[in-house]
Amino acid sequence: MRLAIYRLVVFVLALGFSAMAWPRDLSGQWDLKIEDKNRHVVTVLVIEFTNHQARSCLGGNWLRVNVVSATTEDTKFFPASDALSYSIDNNQLTIGRNEICDAYLALRGALNDETIRGEYFSFGWGSKPLGFFALSRKK
Repeated sequence: MRLAIYRLVVFVLALGFSAMAWPRDLSGQWDLKIEDKNRHVVTVLVIEFTNHQARSCLGGNWLRVNVVSATTEDTKFFPASDALSYSIDNNQLTIGRNEICDAYLALRGALNDETIRGEYFSFGWGSKPLGFFALSRKK
């Protein structure tokens, strides 16, 4: 019993420290660059994170992403014109197209630096790496 309580306390403290590791201030505009597997930038967006609930086929708390502007070399590479949402879980930011069930496209990276970097992938009936991304606050 004591071991279970100890583990619970350690878990709660770890969650608190991970939450403190990233200031959850996502206000303002952000530059989002999405690269293919060869690290070539294909899509560039300016986005804003909102506090408005988003529809999602996935569980969790998903909030709407507002796309301010989009430039792309290939409109099929990343769904900039589709509804996008985001979620933060365990110090991981996920931005994705979540309203089309079983055909998800997502960007996921750790919230541990001024520039958030991570992977771009699809999932639903399996998972497939598509590229990479970098997200930084617009100056």
